[in-house]
Amino acid sequence: MASVYYVVMTTSFASLDQYGAGANQGEHHVMSPAMLDGIRREWQRLGQAGTWWTGAERVAIAEVARKALAGADTTNFMLPLAATQAAAAVAANPVSISSDMLNQFEADGLSASAYTEIVGVVARMVAIDTAVRGTGGNEEPLPTPSSGEPSQIVPAKAKKRSAWVPMVGAAGAVTALSGVAAEDEAQRDLHGALYLSYEEMGDMEIVKGLTRAQLELVASRTSLINQCVY
Repeated sequence: MASVYYVVMTTSFASLDQYGAGANQGEHHVMSPAMLDGIRREWQRLGQAGTWWTGAERVAIAEVARKALAGADTTNFMLPLAATQAAAAVAANPVSISSDMLNQFEADGLSASAYTEIVGVVARMVAIDTAVRGTGGNEEPLPTPSSGEPSQIVPAKAKKRSAWVPMVGAAGAVTALSGVAAEDEAQRDLHGALYLSYEEMGDMEIVKGLTRAQLELVASRTSLINQCVY
């Protein structure tokens, strides 16, 4: 998803209101209102309790991911060791993840559904951070977590079939987070704000800063570099 952030961002998004459509930033382009709103929603969501993790734990997961990408020590005593290892792997070495690794996580007390939430949190944060760095901005400080307890609400139809984690329906890219409904919804939200909504995916003539052909060229090249086999 980070491969198709095509509108230039000029600064960290703590002050996004200054950079909406029509803002005059010299040689820089500005982000569309839809992109700005999508990023705001995601940053607010990051600090809130999720399905299996509290707001503080979700922020800690994001912190581990950033440290892993920077090659720094990922020790975080707020999280179980398996969660720390999962967050680091998803962020910095996703090709290392295997069914055996997930089985070990489960043996160490990290459920497949809790792992799915880690995937969602890390993937969206890394996508936003990558876009910010790639367009000359600075990474935003992680949000202050809010209080609240995890909902532990999961879809009744979510089951582990051919995939490594529970999903609703057949395993695939669009159902990867469906075993944790809140993460699935969050992914769809940011996907639409920063790339294309699932409904827009069927429109081959759509233009959102770049033409559809240009978007897919960037996306496919980046997928190849990142060893995405989907």
